Amino acid sequence: MRHSTQETRPVLAQELLRRLPRHQRDLIGTARVLGQRRGVSVYLVGGPVRDLVLGRASADIDLTVAGDALGYAEALAAHLGTRVTIHPRFGTATLILPDGLRLDVATARREHYARPAALPQVVPGTIRDDLLRRDFTINAMAVRLVPRRGQLLDPFGGLKDLQRRVLRALYEHSYRDDPTRIFRGARYAARYRLRFSPRDRRLIRSILSEKVLQRLSGDRLFHELELLLEEPRAEAALKILQGLGILRVLDPALAVGPGVVARMKRIRRAWQRCDQLGISSRPLRWRVNLLALLLYVPARVRRRVAEHLGLKGPPLDLLIRELGDFRFLEKQLEGRSVGASRIRHRLDRASPDLCILLWTTGARRVRNGVERYLTRLASVRPALTGGDLRKFGFPPGPNYRRILDLLLEGRLEGRLKSREEEIAFLRQRFGRPR
Repeated sequence: MRHSTQETRPVLAQELLRRLPRHQRDLIGTARVLGQRRGVSVYLVGGPVRDLVLGRASADIDLTVAGDALGYAEALAAHLGTRVTIHPRFGTATLILPDGLRLDVATARREHYARPAALPQVVPGTIRDDLLRRDFTINAMAVRLVPRRGQLLDPFGGLKDLQRRVLRALYEHSYRDDPTRIFRGARYAARYRLRFSPRDRRLIRSILSEKVLQRLSGDRLFHELELLLEEPRAEAALKILQGLGILRVLDPALAVGPGVVARMKRIRRAWQRCDQLGISSRPLRWRVNLLALLLYVPARVRRRVAEHLGLKGPPLDLLIRELGDFRFLEKQLEGRSVGASRIRHRLDRASPDLCILLWTTGARRVRNGVERYLTRLASVRPALTGGDLRKFGFPPGPNYRRILDLLLEGRLEGRLKSREEEIAFLRQRFGRPR
């Protein structure tokens, strides 16, 4: 494989570091000074460098150290006054700073795969070894912090690929060694509007013909699917997988047609709408997207498809049940005269994920009802509590739930507007309190 011969670009590297937010620049400065004191080589690597090139903010900082990375991480944590989690098996450490910033420190290493789709064996290596073990050229760039501050290492042409909007694996056997890179590639391609290179499409077709994808464990497959469905443009990532032939290998019933694309776009808008409406508690985006993907898969094959995607046990049972509940709830909520108490009763029993799916996919009256529930009805409570009922002389027992439900219904339907009116209702209905 031919590589870029120009590995250092000092002016560009300094410009990239200046793009960091002030607190991250200060952190990089601290990391650089500590590296000098301890005599180790320190690099800003991977995703943060890619994002800086693209002019995007990066939430995390990834450092690679050629030398005693774990000792360096412990010293850095002590200097910053934060805790560090060490993973000695992989030569990595994680620091979580008080402002929530995550800083990962890793030993420069190289990897060896004993067989296709196996987890890698790692040994210490050079920074070039470390960049070569990564998935794509766009993630195989580094800014040297110590020594010779501010040099950009781009040995495999990541900058050029970003300019051409091309996604390219680092070596011929990359997808065979780790087929999950196909899913990661689809995420990057959707997020950054890239396309797999012709060579990569050929390599992916080759491993599909060799059935390498089927060697992935269900847990690894589902983890990658979960990350993909968490993407804001999940429908675009799925379309890319479909174009590569991945979805039909996972299950012949999986398809991303116009309906799936439209549903996932509406789900993306719903997240923005949550902010506008002040809805603070949200479900998991990946779960809502998974429900949207499987909603119109024939009911008789849903379980098989979900199992092929790596879902199992109680989470699988819950997903199948929710998909079955969708039509039932839609019919219950689409009538012209569905009152507030009925909306509350039905949706209290639905998961937050199913509520969002109904809000984005259901008929117009259903969508209006769900929005009413999310913005107002879900938070309605009676003023009186079980403790009040006890003070009023009601004997403890299951009857408390029935009484509180009646009070809630009155609140929802607007018949009871205050604590005093709730007490008056109890007096009229039950003769208490006196």
